[in-house]
Amino acid sequence: MSRFLSSLLSLALLFSQSLAFVIPNSQLCSNHQSWSLKSSSSDNNAAFEQLSGNRQKAWQHAKKPLLRIGGKGATKTHGNSLRQLLDQHTVVKVKVNPSAFEDNSLLNAFEVLKQLAVDSGANDGMELIHIRTSDKVILFGKEGTLDLIDAGDFPPPPPPPREPKEEEE
Repeated sequence: MSRFLSSLLSLALLFSQSLAFVIPNSQLCSNHQSWSLKSSSSDNNAAFEQLSGNRQKAWQHAKKPLLRIGGKGATKTHGNSLRQLLDQHTVVKVKVNPSAFEDNSLLNAFEVLKQLAVDSGANDGMELIHIRTSDKVILFGKEGTLDLIDAGDFPPPPPPPREPKEEEE
C-alpha cells in the first residue's frame, strides 16, 4: 500500500509541475473564464486584456484553429498558409506549441508567424487580435480588423432566416 501511495504522490507532483509555466517580463491576470496575459506594451495591450463585447464575438466567430504550429516551430510553409487563410478569412485562429519559440512566448510566436507571412507576400499590417494563453491560441486579423471589431462592424450579423416557399396549386 505504501508503494501505491508513493507512486500516486509522485504522479501528482509530476502533473502539477507540467501545468506550471513561466512568462518572463509579464504578469498573469486571472478571472473565472480564462487566463490571459497582461502585457505592459501599449501596442499589444488590447490583445492581452479580457475579452468582452465585440472582441468576444470576434473570438467566437473564428470557430476553431485553422493552422497548427508544432514543437519543431514555424516554417515558410506556415507563413504561406497563414497568408492564404487571411486572404480567405478576416480572422484566423492559430494553435501554437510555444516551446518552439523564444522564451516559450506566444507573443514571440505571433511576431515570427507575422514575419513569415509577410515574407511570403502578406500585407505588413496583419493585426494581433487576441492571445489566449490557456488554449495556446493566437487570433490573427487582416489590416483594419481591430477597427471593424471596435466599431461593431465585425463579425457581420447572421443572415435573416429563410422563409418557406409557398406551394402553387
